[in-house]
Amino acid sequence: MEHINKFFLGLFAAILFVACKDSDKEPVLPTEQTFPFMKVGNQWNYVLKTDEGETEISYKIADKTKENYYKVMLDFVDSGLPAMEHYWFADATMFTMVTDWPDSPAKLTMLTKGCKVGDHWDYFVPASLDPEDDELSGNIRYKILEANVSMKIAGTTYTDVYTVHHTASSHPGYYTNFFISLLAGMLKADAVGYTRDENNELVYFPVDWILKSKNF
Repeated sequence: MEHINKFFLGLFAAILFVACKDSDKEPVLPTEQTFPFMKVGNQWNYVLKTDEGETEISYKIADKTKENYYKVMLDFVDSGLPAMEHYWFADATMFTMVTDWPDSPAKLTMLTKGCKVGDHWDYFVPASLDPEDDELSGNIRYKILEANVSMKIAGTTYTDVYTVHHTASSHPGYYTNFFISLLAGMLKADAVGYTRDENNELVYFPVDWILKSKNF
């Protein structure tokens, strides 16, 4: 759990999921609403895999606040750890899991309506003054690598999937590829996470999310 705890605490609460399984279900097409998965009560359940083993996690949209922010609870199932409260943002034009709400309205765009391959959003996040704080900082980028591709996840084929590549200059070996469906949200993620060794050197390790189930 050491890798897992430090990894999640160091990612702005911004990382996620997936699983592949054969099925004869018909392809699911996106609806008119840009991000219909952003509804109170929606929950995703995953297996998180690292080099230390597996653990189960869940994300649940608990509430919608003003200005299109949503309170999302991240739970490490059966870990004894309290659920972590985060805020995601979605309106008719953009979606992100990375916000500073309610302390400020700051948010880092991950996906926009009509975006295309090569589109990207760059931000600068100052490093924390707390030496114990190892969050991602410096030059932050979210870049669209693929748009409107098909992917079969947990027995359903989605035709509206975007691959979003996330990097941060403070941790050059880190990245996350998010696979986001306009209809179902995060379908998959593969990443290289990080922790610190006994010499305070960065150590990187692979991370994968596997979707077990969702309730919508």
